[in-house]
Amino acid sequence: MPLVGEMGGTVVTDSRRADLDLHPVEDDDTFEELFQAHKGYAYRLALLLCGGDTATAEDAVSEAFAQVLPRWRAGAVDDFGAYLRRSVVNQVKRTFLRRGFQRRSEAKLELPAAYGPEDQVVRRQVVWAALRGLSPKQRAAVVLHYYEALPVDEVAEAMGTSVGTAKSHLSRGRDALRELLGDRP
Repeated sequence: MPLVGEMGGTVVTDSRRADLDLHPVEDDDTFEELFQAHKGYAYRLALLLCGGDTATAEDAVSEAFAQVLPRWRAGAVDDFGAYLRRSVVNQVKRTFLRRGFQRRSEAKLELPAAYGPEDQVVRRQVVWAALRGLSPKQRAAVVLHYYEALPVDEVAEAMGTSVGTAKSHLSRGRDALRELLGDRP
C-alpha cells in the first residue's frame, strides 16, 4: 500500500518509506481513511503555496503525510487536519529554502473588458504569476487567510510565527499583489 496515492493525475509515492522501519500496525487502515479524507485539501493548499507548481505541491504533500504518520502512530496528533496543514506549510517552506527557489517574473497582461473562457484562463495565469511574485512567507499568509479563510491567529499558528508577524506578511503580500495586478478586476 503506497503512502501517497494518486494526486492531480500523477501517482506519487514516498521513496523514504522503504528506508523507514515501519511495522504493520492495525491502525494503518484508519490512517488510510484519514489520508483519503485529507489528500485533496492538502494538495490544493500545497498547490496554492507553491504558486501552481504541481510537482513541488505533490512532493510537499507526500512528505507532509510521511512526517505526520509516525507522530500520528505515537498518538501525538490531536487535530489531524490542523497538524497536516502545518506540516504542508512547513514542507513547502523547506522546499523553497532548500532549492533556493527563484521567483519568476512575467510581463503584465492587458485584459479586455469582456471576459470569455479564454480570458478567464489568462486571468488565472495572471493570478498564478502574481502569487509566484510574492515571497514564500507572504504567499503562505495570503493563501491561508484568503483561500483557507483562516483568521490571522490561525494563520500565525500554521506558519509558526507570531500574530504580528503574520499580519505583517499578510499586509505586505496584499500590497505586493495590488502592485503586481494593478487595477485588474
